[in-house]
Amino acid sequence: MNLSIWNDEFWLPQNTTWQDFQELEQNGVRLPKIRDLLYVYPLAALLYITRLLFEYYIAQPLGRSVGVRDDQLNTQRIDKKLINHSKSPDNIQKQQQRRTKTRMSPLAKFSESTWRFTFYLSVFLYGVLIMKDKIWLWDTRHCWLNYPNHELTNDVYWYYMIELAFYWSLVFSQFIDVKRKDFWEMFLHHIATISLLSFSYIVNFVRVGSLVLVVHDCGDYWLEGAKMAKYARAQRLCDTTFVIFAVVWFITRLCFYPYKVLYTTTFEEMNILGLFPAYYMFNGLLILLQILHYFWFYLICQVAISACKAGKVKKDERSDSEESDDEQDTVDGDVDKDK
Repeated sequence: MNLSIWNDEFWLPQNTTWQDFQELEQNGVRLPKIRDLLYVYPLAALLYITRLLFEYYIAQPLGRSVGVRDDQLNTQRIDKKLINHSKSPDNIQKQQQRRTKTRMSPLAKFSESTWRFTFYLSVFLYGVLIMKDKIWLWDTRHCWLNYPNHELTNDVYWYYMIELAFYWSLVFSQFIDVKRKDFWEMFLHHIATISLLSFSYIVNFVRVGSLVLVVHDCGDYWLEGAKMAKYARAQRLCDTTFVIFAVVWFITRLCFYPYKVLYTTTFEEMNILGLFPAYYMFNGLLILLQILHYFWFYLICQVAISACKAGKVKKDERSDSEESDDEQDTVDGDVDKDK
């Protein structure tokens, strides 16, 4: 067996080699190339800069126009129990420094959600536009039939590049933005998604990859829209949008994703292409995403139950961590608990 990192026996189905890719390209069929992924990094940096400009020049003025507050609270809270046991000035000062907290203002959070809403909605509409006439959207067997003779079209190429760049920008910005309660779950999700997109691109599984993308893009902009409404104190709009988000999430990620996407990657792929080592790696990552879907749906249900009891959506469980929330929640009450 070839021990090269990109050996045919590991990455490609039986009776398929990288030489087959080269021969197809020589015959004028455009296929993905590993070097294409290098363009993702400057594109990710460009997206991050675009986000900063969008938030400052568009989202913040929009937030102010709808009455979103621009106050940022810096507070100090000292754990009295620890101080009572540790009376020295040095220890008191250390406790003060440890408990000093800075939270994003409602306007900053509104701006972040507005950027994500705009991106998610735009990329979802683009995905629907380019996928509506793709045969594998309606018959998933065509994700594998006639492989590897699947020509990479410009629209699918840019779909991949933009999505990869966005997820890379999220990985980097996660360490800059306010830390959220599901920080590591989101980090794991981003890494799994980037790995899936990169590997599927290299081996020309872009058809099923595009299916995964369009499914995941369906619901995210509804959640960001609900957050925007919450920060703008449009409670009824927030509640309505959150209900739509929960329904869309359930249909796309707990129904369509496992019963269409996972079905085709596990059974149809095996029947058409056979088993090979990378088959298990790809499906392992796809199943990991599904596990995360169940985890987040559990959080969504918690929000829904709390909303039913309180009469409104009070808090998104995917919120800022307690390290950044405690004091501001006391000041802002229910209005600012959704993150």
